[in-house]
Amino acid sequence: MASRLTNQATDTTPDLLPGTGRHRTMLFPRRRTTPRTARDFVAATLTEWGETSRLDDMRLCTSELVTNAVLHGAPVGRLVLVRVESLDAELRIEVHDSGEKRPTKRVPEESAVDGRGLLIVAATADSWGVKERTGPGKCVWAAVDRAKNGAAPLPPHTTGPHQGGTT
Repeated sequence: MASRLTNQATDTTPDLLPGTGRHRTMLFPRRRTTPRTARDFVAATLTEWGETSRLDDMRLCTSELVTNAVLHGAPVGRLVLVRVESLDAELRIEVHDSGEKRPTKRVPEESAVDGRGLLIVAATADSWGVKERTGPGKCVWAAVDRAKNGAAPLPPHTTGPHQGGTT
């Protein structure tokens, strides 16, 4: 994965690293429609991989994390990178943006119309967090644990270097 978010959008990029499961990334423009298209990308990818046991939860987490990146993380004219991973122990969504401000979970006023995104992610995902990136910005991620959700671990042949048509 590139350490910088460029201003050129790309199609989905399948990529595998030794010792990991499947993953796919896609760059999205900073637009109001990006959360919807990112949700569709994640849902299509997980469905293609047969990873549907927590599909609604993963779509919801994607929506909240990408909305935060569009509204608060990615500067105007920059892109948001979404990465979906199927690892041995978990399914994981990462949202990368080039903004420096780290998100914080907060408790909004009862009448507030926003400010609940990370509360929703924390309640939906089994784990979530923020990690540093090489270069500008940060990565906010959410994961669901396979052992807690009845999803089978990946068979041994799907880990490791890319083989055949598996992405």
